[in-house]
Order: sequence, then structure tokens, then C-alpha cells
Amino acid sequence: MKSFLKLFSLIFVLSTLLVSCDDDVTYAEQLRAEKKLIADYIKRNNIKVVTEFPADSVWADTSIYYLSPSGMYFRLEEKGNAVDSLKVSSGDKINPRYHQYTLTESPDTVSDWSTIDFAYPSSFYYGDLTQACDAWHEAVGYMKYSNSIAKIIVPSKLGFDADVNSVTPYGYYFKIKFQK
Repeated sequence: MKSFLKLFSLIFVLSTLLVSCDDDVTYAEQLRAEKKLIADYIKRNNIKVVTEFPADSVWADTSIYYLSPSGMYFRLEEKGNAVDSLKVSSGDKINPRYHQYTLTESPDTVSDWSTIDFAYPSSFYYGDLTQACDAWHEAVGYMKYSNSIAKIIVPSKLGFDADVNSVTPYGYYFKIKFQK
């Protein structure tokens, strides 16, 4: 009877280990899946990736995205109030408006946040990396002017903490207003 219990216990432990190993996905596997998801999104949307920022922020071809050294994909849709010549600088209060969506084949809108809809809109201070995610700060630096609009593809490592932990990339349609 004791040998039967030992054998049963051993089989139970081994089967539990084997089953749990099948469910575990390593971080490296998650990163590979994220890269593939981004690459598939780029291919599906006929995006042309360039590694040199377009001169004078001119984005003549609507399918061009700049791949930044950090790994963020950036496309300037509208320059904003460039005539005001007030460029964003460190410490400026940024009020973002954005649509956040997944990069899956049938994208889901995760957040649809318009500052008009809130009495106290979300904001962060440009340059304070404890506020917002790294990608937003980087995008604001490229956008430069209030009322600029951009599209960005954000790998998880540049996203919010929850995105980093879940290894989830997102796309954003992103507009900024700032206050000096």
C-alpha cells in the first residue's frame, strides 16, 4: 500500500509539472510574439518604415512611419500651431487626447479619451518621466507644437507599467495641447 501511494504521488507530481510547463510562456517568447504582432500590423497596413526623420517634419506619403532609436514608430499627421512658434519645452503641461487600440487583426479600441469629455482632463508634464509613459514623452518631443496630431506604435517596453508587465504593444492616435 505504501509503494502504491508513493507511485501515485510521484505520478501526480510529474503530471502536474508537465501540465504547468505547457502553460508557461517565457518572457523571450512573449517578446518574439510582440515583435511578430507589430510586424504583422505594419504589413497589414502597408506601412513604410524609415529610420531617418523626414526633413522639416514633412510627411508627404501617408504610409510613412519613422522608427526611432528607442523602437517607437511615429507618424506626424498634423503639425499643429507651428505658426505660433511656441515649441514644447521641458516642464510644459501636456493635455493629451488619444485613441488607444490593439494591433491585432481586428483592432479593439482600448481607450478613447477626449479631454473635452472631462471637467479635469488628464495631463502630464513634459520631461517628467514619472508621469505618462516614455513613448508619450518621446512623441511629444517629435510633435513640438500644440494641436499636433500623430500616430504612434508603442512596443511594450515604452508603454505604461501594465503594458510592460503584460508585454502588450499598442497603437495610438495622439493629439496634444500644452500650456507654458
